[in-house]
Amino acid sequence: MKLILVVDTVQFYRDVFRSRLLEELLSNPQNRIVVCCSFNLDTTTREFQHERLRIVPLLRKKPGKLASLLFSLARDLWTVEHPKSSFTQKRLIEALGNKNRGLSIRLAIARLLRLFSLTSQDVIRKVETLGEDEPFARLIDEEKPDAVVFSNMIPSDLECLKEARRRRIPLILAVSSWDNPTSKGPLTVIPDHVLVWSAEMKREMAECHDIPEHHMSTIGVIYFENYFAPERLMPREQFCKQLGISPDTRIIQFATGDSAIIRCNQPFLRLLQKIIAEQTFDHPCHLLVRVSPKDIYSLYKEFEDLPHTTIQYPLGEGSAYGRHSWVPLAEEDYERASTLKNTDVLLTSGSSIILDAACFDLPVVNLAYDCGLELPPWLSVKRFFQYVHAQPVQQENATWMVHDDDELRAALADCVNHPEKRREERRRLLSRVVTHTDGKTCERWVKAVGAYLTSDAPRRQLNL
Repeated sequence: MKLILVVDTVQFYRDVFRSRLLEELLSNPQNRIVVCCSFNLDTTTREFQHERLRIVPLLRKKPGKLASLLFSLARDLWTVEHPKSSFTQKRLIEALGNKNRGLSIRLAIARLLRLFSLTSQDVIRKVETLGEDEPFARLIDEEKPDAVVFSNMIPSDLECLKEARRRRIPLILAVSSWDNPTSKGPLTVIPDHVLVWSAEMKREMAECHDIPEHHMSTIGVIYFENYFAPERLMPREQFCKQLGISPDTRIIQFATGDSAIIRCNQPFLRLLQKIIAEQTFDHPCHLLVRVSPKDIYSLYKEFEDLPHTTIQYPLGEGSAYGRHSWVPLAEEDYERASTLKNTDVLLTSGSSIILDAACFDLPVVNLAYDCGLELPPWLSVKRFFQYVHAQPVQQENATWMVHDDDELRAALADCVNHPEKRREERRRLLSRVVTHTDGKTCERWVKAVGAYLTSDAPRRQLNL
């Protein structure tokens, strides 16, 4: 089979270049892969070379005014259709912060249109027919692919997908993050087949995007594959030597988030450093602060020389802050996975790293308060725990949810001294949201795409 992979997100970049996916695909001598990539072409070309692999630049092209206007209407209709989705929750609370009274008027119009049976899918089908991408059209004519695979669920500037749809080339969506089905709103192009993580995600895609069950394949999470081969990661002794601590020291990792949307990263760091410095646990502890690639690195310089504390910055080129281009170095994935493997307790504010931690059976403390800051609802971290995609974590009771400093201290002590607690809850969460833990997701990915393309599965036609 011949595939074009549209790589325009860090998640899909990792899935394609930092896994065994290309190796699995190209192990079949009949397969040929074209990667259409928005990242630095020289950097990308160095990642993987093969005679049947071609890497070309992805030229983004914004849609026309009519397509943008119709997609805006589709978003309003989708908001009305899915009032409990993370997208709707986020949109409403941000409108409250921005004092956007116009949104309520737009949603009222959307409700009126729903009375006449107009749906977001009706509008999207019209949007699919608008716009063009001549460079991508030439690439399709030259390569004649069997399918185009993409992962960005809000590709507002990827007219190339519409070009593939126009030529009736199957579109396959590979979902790359746990929140995407409920948090990104309507798709700009409706895929013919979808690769999902789990039965939970399959249900979300069916409910939120009307994807039939037989048009989806459950494959697991590609970038979790390394987690299930811990023998390939850094040994405990070596990791602790890098930190300058004894291997029997308990490592407490604080995973930060984007400081533009999480205002309490630094207050929490100061509090945690104070708690760790007191050393009141049954074991000596060390604080490792893993800074998010979306964060502002300079905000953590003041903490670099504090006792019992290590600041770890992600290894990459560029910056992810403010949606700039950031490419993780090859060593980044190894360091990130090795850090998780050697962590004893993880602290975060509702991040998807909770699922990464569950792969290593790590106790997690969820920081569900603002650490002394008086923040409005649209800035408080409490909003993250209301999103529907985060509910499985709470429903399975897989983490310690803390709401003040005293609860934080108590939860830390419980996790450090009794890491076996909530092990069954973590196992249930992993089974529910990730499903496959055998390290064979790439193999399933290739088989699922091949099976779809050879099964004469119905392909949705373009409505002209």
